[in-house]
Amino acid sequence: MRKEIGMKGCRAMKAGVGMVVLAGMAALPALAVGRMPDTVPQCSREIQFKANYLAEATPGQGPGFLFEIDNKTARPITLVAPVPSSAHWYAEVGNLWLWRASAGRGGALVNAENVYGPVFVFQPEHPSEKDPKTVTIPARGRLQWTEWMRDDAAIAYDPSCAQCNYPGERNFRAVFAYAWLPAPGQQIDHLLTCGLRSNPVDMPPLELPARKAAARR
Repeated sequence: MRKEIGMKGCRAMKAGVGMVVLAGMAALPALAVGRMPDTVPQCSREIQFKANYLAEATPGQGPGFLFEIDNKTARPITLVAPVPSSAHWYAEVGNLWLWRASAGRGGALVNAENVYGPVFVFQPEHPSEKDPKTVTIPARGRLQWTEWMRDDAAIAYDPSCAQCNYPGERNFRAVFAYAWLPAPGQQIDHLLTCGLRSNPVDMPPLELPARKAAARR
């Protein structure tokens, strides 16, 4: 098994051994109005977030991902769009996986050494004028959907970092995540208040344009 290495400001930090899976931590208790936490625990194994790469199906469509959330609890759960809310890209370097880029908000690990630990959460300061777009998964239900890269910049396959990419890196994987809390005073029934992180998704080999140009110089 290869280690996954997270990086912040292009400084390497160990992210634990093996694949990132959903953590076995309890959901966050009800929050007091006005409290604005920066982090939440990951959901229990009863709520699983899965992702798979989809190759281009029709010309011009481009690749995408098949996502699935399996709710094995005895209660419905509601998530606020977009789901996933963030994507995190890693490059294979020897026997390590090094962080290269992130997009979106909510779901990044607080401590890269603890892949089962809490994640940063996005929480708006004020309720929006319109109700947010939500999706509800029934108790012991499952939701499966497809997202195409062309329609969502947060999941586009662009794992580049000007200061931390190195020549020869071609193998990448993505971890998708979600963590969202309502603004103080905002109420959403059955809202999921713990974080989700998907299995690592292996991507087709990629040669980034910036490194191609550097190799020619």
